[in-house]
Amino acid sequence: MKFLVFQFGCNAKGPQMWEEKVYKQNLHLSPIGGIKIACFLHNGVGVLTEQRVLPHFNLVYVTRGHGSYRDERGVELPVQAGDVIIVFPEIEHWYGPPPGESWDEFYMVFEGPVFDLWRSSGCLDQDRPVVSLRPMDFWRDRILGLIGGARAQTESELMRETVRLQELLTDIVEAGEQDMVDDIAWLEQAKSAIADSMDVRQAAGRMEQSYEGFRKRFRKLSGRSPGRYRTSLIMERACEMLGEPGVLLRDISDELGFCDEYHFSRQFSKTVGWSPSEYRTRIGRDPSRF
Repeated sequence: MKFLVFQFGCNAKGPQMWEEKVYKQNLHLSPIGGIKIACFLHNGVGVLTEQRVLPHFNLVYVTRGHGSYRDERGVELPVQAGDVIIVFPEIEHWYGPPPGESWDEFYMVFEGPVFDLWRSSGCLDQDRPVVSLRPMDFWRDRILGLIGGARAQTESELMRETVRLQELLTDIVEAGEQDMVDDIAWLEQAKSAIADSMDVRQAAGRMEQSYEGFRKRFRKLSGRSPGRYRTSLIMERACEMLGEPGVLLRDISDELGFCDEYHFSRQFSKTVGWSPSEYRTRIGRDPSRF
């Protein structure tokens, strides 16, 4: 099950409440490194001190708002929704929105020998700490595909997670260097095919690809399998139905093809992080922003 923790507080720079959702937190990493923590931050204000230095890498993807990034080397760059900031260890830096404003961001803390090698070899270019990643829906799904799954438990699972993080970093680097229009267009068509048929094999046939080829390309571009994407569509519909007054869990499970309410509730909790009843009590707080 996804590791979900919610934290709330007042921003030191303004009256708004910030809200943080923890998607992943690993107490141990693989021998080559990995993700320490990954979160979504709503109404964030960036770095709270004038400057700071981190001992690890930090990836920040801004999904709402605008601001800037600067560091000790004299680099100063604008940041807007759809930009990713890569913060390097031991470099004094600051980033965030203008005073009195806020932004939303995904952030991911990672470290390890393999990422130090990325840096020393120039694969991660510290002279390009801000990269534009658009369209935002595409990259938001890529990030969620990495951080939104079950927490890695074994060393082999931690290694696979680290490999997937490197795949994401590779795509980010390539996005800064070349046009990904064809890949993004293909993924949107594939998503549409899955949504229309709700059957991955039929979707692969519609895209004139073998099931295995379709599955591999979909996962590479989106960060999650076609099956997981199909499940997310079902859960989105479940969320809509849970927001409708008078709709029973039995009705929802029947319409969405579950054998009973128990199996629906278990899948909903696994995917969304809340039980259906918990979701209904929180729905007034606009969970869609996550």
